[in-house]
Amino acid sequence: MTIEERIQELRKRKGLSQEQLAEMLGVSRQAVSKWENGQSLPEVEKLITMGELFGVTIDYILKGDSLPTEDDRKQHTSRNGSQIVSAVALMLILIGIVATFGQLSDGVYTMDIYGGLILESVGIMLVMISWFLASGRALNKPLFIVNVLLAGILPSLLFSQLLLDLKPNAIPAFNPMLILVFAFLYLAMCGIAIYFTVIRKKKRKNIL
Repeated sequence: MTIEERIQELRKRKGLSQEQLAEMLGVSRQAVSKWENGQSLPEVEKLITMGELFGVTIDYILKGDSLPTEDDRKQHTSRNGSQIVSAVALMLILIGIVATFGQLSDGVYTMDIYGGLILESVGIMLVMISWFLASGRALNKPLFIVNVLLAGILPSLLFSQLLLDLKPNAIPAFNPMLILVFAFLYLAMCGIAIYFTVIRKKKRKNIL
């Protein structure tokens, strides 16, 4: 399909006559007729206006790139929304971690990391919202995985301290058992989260 044929097809798909299209673009009907007969090409500003009017890109008018489908538009919207939510979640999780370790270094008790956990909980909720918003199709996997890895730090630290009945008044000194329990909980939490939200989803998609 040539440029003139695409212009004509888009005009007819919109239900417009040459006169109506010409009026919208601020040109004469003869100009539109020449475009559709291949006698001349629209100016760049007219191409931009036509792209906005017909809901297509200039590349489609000039080169015939495939028209974006409704599913493509929905996926683009969900991708943008998912990335924005994931970015906000990342900021909240980072603030929670920094605030928590800042408190621990000042010599407060384990219970005081709950303030950071509250912020991180909101961040985790946003991470899950971004995952559901993306529906697994438009998910920004690197950003999502970074969020999961960061979100696992504070819960793993808290649970490992509670399991070992530790009540440090600052970041604990080298404790092999604490490090082992923390590492186990951290890897388990993050591994399970990433497996069920990213890896398993990808495997199921490949099977389908």
